[in-house]
Parts: sequence; C-alpha cells; structure tokens
Amino acid sequence: MHGSLTCAFVAGSCWAIAVASSVEAVHYMNTLQSVSLSVQELIDCDTKNDGCDGGEKEKAFGYIQTNGLSSETDYPYIDERSKSGCKPNKTVAARIEGFQFVNPTEEALEKAVAKHPVVVSIQSPDDLQKYKGGILDYEPNEDYTGSTHAVLIVGNGTYSDGVKYWRFKNSWGEDWGEGGFGRIRRHIADKRGVLGIFMRQGIYPVLKD
Repeated sequence: MHGSLTCAFVAGSCWAIAVASSVEAVHYMNTLQSVSLSVQELIDCDTKNDGCDGGEKEKAFGYIQTNGLSSETDYPYIDERSKSGCKPNKTVAARIEGFQFVNPTEEALEKAVAKHPVVVSIQSPDDLQKYKGGILDYEPNEDYTGSTHAVLIVGNGTYSDGVKYWRFKNSWGEDWGEGGFGRIRRHIADKRGVLGIFMRQGIYPVLKD
C-alpha cells in the first residue's frame, strides 16, 4: 500500500492507486523486476485528473504513456496533492505503450484477467468500507449517485459451495477486507454484475516491448 490512506479512503485517489498497481503488475510480468510505482506523481502531475478529488483511469494511463512513471522511492506518497505542484526532474521507472479497454461482459473480463490484472469501476455503498471478508453479492443500484470506485481485478475462482467470484485489490489498506483484497460474486443473472462491475468498461496497460 502506498503511504497512509486519507486521500484514498476518505477522498478519491483510488483511480491513481489502481492504475499504478496495474502497471506494477504488468511490468513485473514482462520484466520479472518488481517496482513500486508513484501514486503521488499521478496525483500531483496528471493535470487532466483531479488528484484526491477523483480521476479517470484512461486519462491516468494516457499520462503514463506520455511521461512514464517514477518509483515510489523517488516520488513518495504524501496523502494529499502537493502544495508545491509536480516534482521536476523525475526519473522514469516504468513506461507503457498504451492501454486497452475490456468489453463489460463476464466472458471478456475472464479472458483478459487470465493474462493480466484489469482495472474496473464498481459502485461503493457506505457499508463496503466495513467489509471483512467473504463474497460480495450486492445487486447493482440503478439509482446510485455516488462516485464509482476503481479497483484492480487480479483473478477469479470458485468457492467450496460452487459460487464463482472475482478477486480484487482495493486501495483502503491491508486492514480492509481480506488483507486489502476482496471478492465479488460473478456469473449472476443481472448482466450489470455485482456492484455494477459491468456498467463500465475495464481497462489495462500495454507495456513497451
């Protein structure tokens, strides 16, 4: 987890954490080199997004495509947008070639996640913050007016009773859920998915060769 959690938990930097985590994952898969990337750089320097007040995943990937991304060590997390602005003379730790969208269906997400993690948006009802474990099975709320919450789908599985689920990495610290991870039921009748996971496209980074 990147630093403390006020910006992620109370405000809205989930987009930056999910995007940085996805690039970390595919960077490792392609290079076998582990690096913790700077969420703070996205919060401070990606002017097309709004720092701790929210952002769009594709704009964040666009920033990384153009500028690369520093390491957490070089540009550490401070839990707010820096009052001094974007740090100059940054050292790039990872680059991407671009990004790809994933169609909002069970089949498309299963195919993509079999190869790499995927960033998705879910609805975030208040009691989601109290989740301690198990398989989330919230129906999508057509009248939901809150902000969507970005998480990183890292895999899927089947519980002992046959219930299928997505496993995701959240941005609310290791004390949340199952060590910072959660599970969402998959293969339900409603095509919008649990917590509206299929109401928007997923997205993942493509690395430079």
